[in-house]
Amino acid sequence: MVAAGCNGGVGDRHARALPPGSVSLPGLPKQGLVVPRGSGVELLGLDGSVVARLPRFEIGGGDTRRDALMHDLDSAGQLEQPRLVTPDDRYYRLDASRHALIPIWQPRVPLPGGAELVGGGDPHEFRGLSVVRRGHVLVRRDFFLAVVAGTLVQSRGRLLDLRTGRSWRLPPRCTGVGARGATAYVFCATGPPVRFCCGVDPYPNMWLERLARGQGATKVAQFSRDGPFPRVTGALSPNGRFVADQGEEICAGGYLRVGPTDGSRGDRPASGDGATSSLPYSTFLGWSADGRVVAQITWARDCEHTVRGGVYLVDPRTLKRKYVTRWAWTMWNAFPDPPVALRCPVGERLNGYRAVANGSRSCPRY
Repeated sequence: MVAAGCNGGVGDRHARALPPGSVSLPGLPKQGLVVPRGSGVELLGLDGSVVARLPRFEIGGGDTRRDALMHDLDSAGQLEQPRLVTPDDRYYRLDASRHALIPIWQPRVPLPGGAELVGGGDPHEFRGLSVVRRGHVLVRRDFFLAVVAGTLVQSRGRLLDLRTGRSWRLPPRCTGVGARGATAYVFCATGPPVRFCCGVDPYPNMWLERLARGQGATKVAQFSRDGPFPRVTGALSPNGRFVADQGEEICAGGYLRVGPTDGSRGDRPASGDGATSSLPYSTFLGWSADGRVVAQITWARDCEHTVRGGVYLVDPRTLKRKYVTRWAWTMWNAFPDPPVALRCPVGERLNGYRAVANGSRSCPRY
């Protein structure tokens, strides 16, 4: 564990290079979990180790004018840099690349490719979000703007990759889940309508579709629906071979499902095989850099009685899971870029390959 320190420590070049008011977090890993603990927050690595304790920091914030402005950013969905706030209403973003908490003075936070997500600026009424880069508007203000898998922006029927500048026209009733090169992946709701207890669901089926620039959408695989509940989010794995699909949270959580993007197999619940009525609740937190889903899984008798739960790393191929910690609020760097090569510890087996005894070898990614 390392202690968090204020900017400007003697002899610390890194801290001196940070903006005024920053909180230095030396040794912060590229990915990790934000966990509320008592009157503060702990930052955990994906191995479960505590890397920093932040007393008097909290998540969310209150109901002041400043809180309202910052909360507007939440409508975009999950971002790569979680926000923390102090009791005196000072907001920070967790920037792992700079190993620090960086102050946020206005509702404006960084996105990939040098872009920024900008709030509407009205504390009394939500006026939408926009995306800018170096003074130029990339996506004009939109009430329904969404950040997809941390790196793309969906607005007015288009999907824009902030890293490459590529964009795609989305088919009707489709939501982006990520892109690799010139190909985007989307979840699309389709008919025919079906009746359920309380009415009619006009688009009960959901398909993963592949969208190549200049071509039409191609259906890849049909994904399960948990009744007439909307999808909350979807995200490709770091190498694009799997996709995670998060259903709407009900009671103690929703149902997270994962499936391959080549259609070779149907989707499966991240918490394990079985009937939906007997499944644990599961919530998407992100993807680890080595291609495992980071999920909060909760076993409960009903909505009011939780039996047990935890955050797990889940292999999307086998659903084998590894326990990390009991609970987490969110994750930083939840949508990592594919690594140049995945290095395996000695003896660890991935995709049938075992690391050699002299240290490590390049292993195929999931």
